[in-house]
Amino acid sequence: MTEPLRVEWGEMREQAAAIAERWSHADIGCVYGIPMGGWPVAMLVSSWLDCEMAFPMADLNQLLALEADGQRVLVVDDLVDSGRTMQPYHEAGLRCDAMYRKRHSPASMAPQAEQVSAWLQFPWERGNGPEDAVVRLLEGMGEDPTREGLRDTPRRVVKAMREMTNGLGVDPASVLGTTFTEPFGQAVYVRGIRFTSMCEHHLLPFVGTATVAYLPSDRVVGLSKVPRLVEVLAHRPQLQERLTREIADTLGGAIGALAVGVAIRAHHSCMGCRGVRQPDAEMVTVCLRGDWAGDDSMRRRLEEWA
Repeated sequence: MTEPLRVEWGEMREQAAAIAERWSHADIGCVYGIPMGGWPVAMLVSSWLDCEMAFPMADLNQLLALEADGQRVLVVDDLVDSGRTMQPYHEAGLRCDAMYRKRHSPASMAPQAEQVSAWLQFPWERGNGPEDAVVRLLEGMGEDPTREGLRDTPRRVVKAMREMTNGLGVDPASVLGTTFTEPFGQAVYVRGIRFTSMCEHHLLPFVGTATVAYLPSDRVVGLSKVPRLVEVLAHRPQLQERLTREIADTLGGAIGALAVGVAIRAHHSCMGCRGVRQPDAEMVTVCLRGDWAGDDSMRRRLEEWA
């Protein structure tokens, strides 16, 4: 979780001018800002295009009525992230644009918007970024975020989330460091690697142990680097199945191993403290690559050791 990147009014004016330039030849008659971040964008864009700004609380049917009357409507927003807020307007066939978009944003929505990866904080959002989101979450639970026990909880939650996701943005192959020439010719096993990761479906932790094995060709990796690889890949929103695969593929690709095997055994909070409430249930996943792919005896061995 990164620190918020503050967007100042001067930059917003530049981005609004860029939107206006993109639609300057489209004979736009009305600009509508998606509540609430789109409102100031619509004000800026409509002034650049010298056209009307739609009533801020207009609904989709009203915008379609304007379109049917011959007023070409442009729908704008400050940021396209998941695309959910813009989706109804886009699917209705209205023209849509935004100042910014994320790398994972739907490619069809505001494709010319500036791509950013940081958490953006706009001039009307002069709070504490992610901490404000935690406050809203507490309020949504029916709690009082100002009471003594919760007063500092938003800061603690953000700090914990940053620690638990500090593997984001880290190239996992880079943590393996220097490899060493060693024609060992036998399998190498690293057992009992403890880790904590975060289920990406509920943002709740799952905790377990990993066993990593590889059959080197002519290069080996330092012993401490294998647990470090597990740690980096675990410290991001994950699925246990994907974590198992990523460890195997990263290690195998980095050292050119003839074979790699990874087994993980973990308890998932999302199943233990909610839903079916089975805290003792374990999930075991195994991934075999190279010469061990399809080797049932190796699979059973790793399952026992995980």
